[in-house]
Amino acid sequence: QVLGSAKSLACASLRGEYRLTGLYSGRVTYKKAGSSSTVIRYWPPDDRWLIDTRGLRESGECDAFAAAAAGPSMVAGLQWTLADPRLAQNSGRGVQSDVSAAGAPESSQSLDVVRDDEPLLMTVVAPAVVELSGREASKENVIMNGTYHLLGLHGGRPAYMKADGTRHAIRYWPKEDRWLVDFDGLQDRDICNAYAEAHGNSEHPADLGMVWSVWESSRGRHMLDRLVRALSSPHWVRISGRGADKENAAINGEYVLVGVVEGKAAYKKHGANHAIRYWPAEDRWIIDLERGFEGGDIANAYADAKGADNPGCPVLVWHVWHTVEGRHVVDNEVSSQALRYAPLELPKLMDLVGLSPGGQNASSNGSVAQGGG
Repeated sequence: QVLGSAKSLACASLRGEYRLTGLYSGRVTYKKAGSSSTVIRYWPPDDRWLIDTRGLRESGECDAFAAAAAGPSMVAGLQWTLADPRLAQNSGRGVQSDVSAAGAPESSQSLDVVRDDEPLLMTVVAPAVVELSGREASKENVIMNGTYHLLGLHGGRPAYMKADGTRHAIRYWPKEDRWLVDFDGLQDRDICNAYAEAHGNSEHPADLGMVWSVWESSRGRHMLDRLVRALSSPHWVRISGRGADKENAAINGEYVLVGVVEGKAAYKKHGANHAIRYWPAEDRWIIDLERGFEGGDIANAYADAKGADNPGCPVLVWHVWHTVEGRHVVDNEVSSQALRYAPLELPKLMDLVGLSPGGQNASSNGSVAQGGG
């Protein structure tokens, strides 16, 4: 991801997701998703990485450049200098309001400082969408659950916001090395609805190792909630291919992300107790149509994970229970597909979250589902 300030549209034409495409000049190249020509490429004469909207070519001309880091593919963390400073226009900032149902993390002092020191452009490795899940419906601040879209940099790291007009954000607070959930957007202070310690090595908030503490007004403090997790897993998983006339045909359908079980994403079918969960004892993804998340190693179908971090991986081989044979039998017609919210174009996302130059909040969610691993 090439990111700029989360409060600015500056350099919008260069920002976005870049995907590995091959080699050029002896080093890896990346192409911007949705673009026919914008690339990141290496230029040996100046030992530089270049962002070039005119594609792969033998030229030192470019739109932005950065001194090469150690290693042939080390582009993460690069801070870019614009070849044409006119690209850095249109940098209006949104105005944030005071918070409610929130508080400052313990051992902190509230600060209200406007940051203007974000890199103009920076390369990071971060998911385009983060799913925050696990806060129980009966508890305060349950509305923190949901889908957050990558907006840009804030506090020197990726910042995420919901695209539904609520202004809910996940942002980094560098003074205490914490990730914060803030219902009032991209503020520059430590007031928040929830937080997790980054421990110096979390480059983005979708880290299953981080544990979140959530504000509870009745206690007057943030309380640890071990069920809450931020994930980069797909929002839905679709199982298909089991013949309608076959036993356990009910495994077919779409399952939505509901939380974390055994340290990995867990999914449930709407209106049923059908669940997909991870079983670590045998490193398997299990589909359970009867007991949901409580069934242990009992499964209507399973697939050996073999490193797959979510059950939507298309190469998984599914074994389905066959009562006549008294065992699970491979069904090569059954497949799984990961469905994610599609990344939104930066101007549209800025408008949806209320940080566009017009400054208007949107009332509709512009996200659409797409396939992905």
